[in-house]
Amino acid sequence: MRVTAKMIADELGLSPATVDRVLNNRKGVSEKTIQKVKSKAHELGYQRNRAAKFLATQKVINIAFILPVFPNYFWDDLDFEIKEGAMLYSEFGLKVDVHRVHTVPENQQVEYLQEIVDSKQYQGIVIAAHDTKPLEKIIDQATKEDIAVFTINTDVPNSQRIAYVGSDYYDAGFLAGELIYLFSRSAQNIIFIREKENTFQMQNKENGFTDYFKKLNVNYQLQKIKYDTSAYIEEEQVEKLLKNHKEMLLDADAIYVAGGLLDKIIPNVEKWEKKPVIIGHDINETIYHAFQTDLITASICQDPVAQANFSLKKIMNYFLDDNINDTSSYIVKPEIVTKANAKYYINNANNLINKQEND
Repeated sequence: MRVTAKMIADELGLSPATVDRVLNNRKGVSEKTIQKVKSKAHELGYQRNRAAKFLATQKVINIAFILPVFPNYFWDDLDFEIKEGAMLYSEFGLKVDVHRVHTVPENQQVEYLQEIVDSKQYQGIVIAAHDTKPLEKIIDQATKEDIAVFTINTDVPNSQRIAYVGSDYYDAGFLAGELIYLFSRSAQNIIFIREKENTFQMQNKENGFTDYFKKLNVNYQLQKIKYDTSAYIEEEQVEKLLKNHKEMLLDADAIYVAGGLLDKIIPNVEKWEKKPVIIGHDINETIYHAFQTDLITASICQDPVAQANFSLKKIMNYFLDDNINDTSSYIVKPEIVTKANAKYYINNANNLINKQEND
């Protein structure tokens, strides 16, 4: 049976109006009575009817999600899951706009976030930060102007954001190191492929990766290949990059692709006589096919469904519970994808499998 304000009032010998004021954080009630009502509500298991609250206040919550464009296979999935998930909260007054902003080859995110904050069109903003430092002041400005800011996929930890939902990139890099060791314990020549830009995400991946091998205290040679982020959209950049480091790559025992270029290097790997252990991130159709032909060993996925759903849940908890102060971050667990389970991580896996069987 659902506990009501009237039931709490009857238990305490108070008027329903007084209990209603306490439960909805309205003024005009003594501190002693507030504590008495809250204690009894907790004892009886009272839960507020959020839909009723919205209908009573007609409060609309406008939220802007700011996501990058590339690599599009990951951000397209997250974009879709956010819009799908937001529909479930529409009856509570949630309205979501997803903005896709270019971060490569030039980062337009900082200027765009500033425009969104200055427009004052949104009560909340959720941003997938390309880099953290340039966004800190704008997020703090938004907070001062009563705009709640959350981060998704990449955090801005030194800002006044409410909460973060996404990966721990140090752990992701550490896990990549562990996977290389597990798949090839004798690996000595290891290559780390990463972006040139020292973003928060990339620095943490590198730190986690190198720390794993320091912890092992094994004899190995680590070489780095750094690429310009325009490689996300210019395939010839990838071909040139791999050609310039051809000898190093052909001699590699293992490769960790820390950015979003895993799918772009596959056509080149296919031509190599020696196939190294290759660890990367995320999955799309190209990566799925590469698993089936044993060109990729494992990929670390971040679960865009969980990121979308937990972000939306935290937004609704924050706004419907009157700006709760104890909103916590949620770290999405890294999931290891291999040839055996890749079909569960691609949206149209059944179509791909049927096509392969018919070919």
